[in-house]
Amino acid sequence: MSAKQHKTFCRICEAQCGLVVTSEHDRIIDIKPNKDHVTSEGYACIKGLKMGDFLHSPDRLTQPLKKVANGFEPISWPQAIAEIGQRLKSIHSHHGGESIAAYMGNPIGFNLWPTTVMTFFLKAFDADKLFTPGTQDCANKFSGGERLFGSANDQVFPDIEHSQCLIAVGSNPLISKMSFISVPNPMEKIAAIEQRGGKVYWLNPRLTESAKRLGEHVAIRPDTDVFFMLGFLHEVIDRGAVKFQRVADFMQGYDALADVAKPWTPERVAEVTRVSAEQLREMVDCYLAADGAAIYSSTGVNQSRHGLMVYWLQEAINAITGNLDKRGGVLAGRGVFPKFDAPSELPRSRINNIPYVNSTIPAGIMADEILAPGKGKVRAMFNMSGNPLLTCGGSDRLANAFSDLELFVCIDIFRNETAEFADYILPGLHSLERADVPFYFFTMMGLMPNRSFDYTDEVIKPPAQARDEGLIFRQICRAAGRPLSASKPFQWLSNTAELLAKIPFIGSLTSLDKLFLAGMIRSAKLGGIKEMRKFPNGKKLSPNKPGDYLGQRVNTPSSKVELAPADLVARVETLVQIYNDEIRDKDALKLIQKRERFSHNSWAHNVDAFVAGDRHTNYLYIHSSDAMRHGLVEGAMAKVSKNGNSIKLPVKIDDDMKLGSIAVPHGWGHQQANGLSIAQQTLGVNVNIIIPDGPDSIEPLSGMTHMNGVIVDVCAV
Repeated sequence: MSAKQHKTFCRICEAQCGLVVTSEHDRIIDIKPNKDHVTSEGYACIKGLKMGDFLHSPDRLTQPLKKVANGFEPISWPQAIAEIGQRLKSIHSHHGGESIAAYMGNPIGFNLWPTTVMTFFLKAFDADKLFTPGTQDCANKFSGGERLFGSANDQVFPDIEHSQCLIAVGSNPLISKMSFISVPNPMEKIAAIEQRGGKVYWLNPRLTESAKRLGEHVAIRPDTDVFFMLGFLHEVIDRGAVKFQRVADFMQGYDALADVAKPWTPERVAEVTRVSAEQLREMVDCYLAADGAAIYSSTGVNQSRHGLMVYWLQEAINAITGNLDKRGGVLAGRGVFPKFDAPSELPRSRINNIPYVNSTIPAGIMADEILAPGKGKVRAMFNMSGNPLLTCGGSDRLANAFSDLELFVCIDIFRNETAEFADYILPGLHSLERADVPFYFFTMMGLMPNRSFDYTDEVIKPPAQARDEGLIFRQICRAAGRPLSASKPFQWLSNTAELLAKIPFIGSLTSLDKLFLAGMIRSAKLGGIKEMRKFPNGKKLSPNKPGDYLGQRVNTPSSKVELAPADLVARVETLVQIYNDEIRDKDALKLIQKRERFSHNSWAHNVDAFVAGDRHTNYLYIHSSDAMRHGLVEGAMAKVSKNGNSIKLPVKIDDDMKLGSIAVPHGWGHQQANGLSIAQQTLGVNVNIIIPDGPDSIEPLSGMTHMNGVIVDVCAV
């Protein structure tokens, strides 16, 4: 068999870059960027280009496993499905759907079909407890969209191809692209702002790789961004820079917003942010003078204590200055598929009555949902392509919770740390082994500065016993006597598709995932799969249009942007105490997390190339002056502690860090991962051991875990 070339697109982050994959005998032998792709235009990152190493790792799961006394043993699919189905049926009959939960991880989160079918599976059991990484990195934006624009799906993004001023807060796109936005090769787009005479600011506690490349770095103390935004808003209003007619036509709540900003002068906020009043005013000068400006924040802000409030204030600033729905400002894109109607009232957790966000429950209370006795206690958990033991706060407590489950099933391509606690581990698919279209952020929410659409067939066939997650879930539903999505016709269709799949050729046309994708493509009036195959480099769609959102597509009851959501305005009162605490703790060290080029959350460390040399561990990054103050030296071990928990890791002196801040990359700590032979040999530690969990550790309205700007104690070992 000769080598085959396939054009597809990457599904490990929002960029979704076009790839050219060469395979032979169902093995990937080469991956290159697709120079003809309509949006990525020949760009792809190192992680996307090394996907073959993930696919063909000797650690790849290829058969179902069941936990026994001495570890795990292989079992057949019929046995696995039957046993899981019966145990699930018993739990459901005794405790109801509120005893069943699921976690859906990042590696599969950018694949539309399996993430959709997970919700169908939960619905089959009248269950609604879906945990995702969203409350570890972005749920504040969903929560903000609900309040300001009327829907979690209503999000805005910088029109960076036309902007004259970009203020990027807590963002490092050179390493991690741009959260929530599909912008392949973002630094090229941002560099063009300067090339056309504009200005770029990076507000960050660290001189990031992006800030070294271009723009101006503005160092800020971690977890004080909310005060910076209040000072910025105060200055905008004080200068009379509000577009009052636009506010009157398309927004409401301005007077309350102005009252919020009134006490927070640039001089006052400088005391805690350590961004001088002069520097803040210079940024306001640039922002107001630009013909199209945007403030944008990302993960570094999202993971702070006040990520939701920062999002609210930044978008209120963008709105009242006339930069919302304006060329070069921030735009609200149009999705490709028709939007689903969101539930009118989202459920709340039994733990402290915490609200769900975008129909998901905060991962920061996962351990509580499992361990707390009483009605609604989680007894069965399904984990699809996730590793919450390393990615969620309170890792040790979460391990205890997983041990308490009556049924724990992990579906993945590897046996990771979390799977060590599972009763069953089932082999799923890699993204290159499934047909797909771009995921939810683009197809439903339209978060694309350059609107386009892709379809890809599977590039290679999976290992013989690896199965599509949709097939796994619907077979479990059948074994448990519950129809998929609580719909008997849907289950009947599923069963029929499964039978037809056994017939050569016909089966490839009638698989349930292909039927689903074909239906979605037709709903977008893009023909069908056959039509989309004519566009292997992606299909350009009509461009975004400034001026088509305000007064037309805002989903609030008033059809206007809500500038002063009541619950957020009420929370501003708590900031006085936070401000005083910041003054009191001005000399304390604050921990932030750090993204790395060769890491991707917790799942890129089982590839030799990514952990070679000094990349075999994570480090404590600290400014030389702080290191001297705490008795730390390069290469020696440091102990980082919080609330009685501690980690130990080697020191790297890094004067790119702002004084008073330290950084530890997350996603490490693989020593107990018996299914990851390369990662298990690394020396890194899990920073989330010291990150608190539970209801007191999360932002109460968005469910976001406080993971950035955490005050810690540091000493030499």
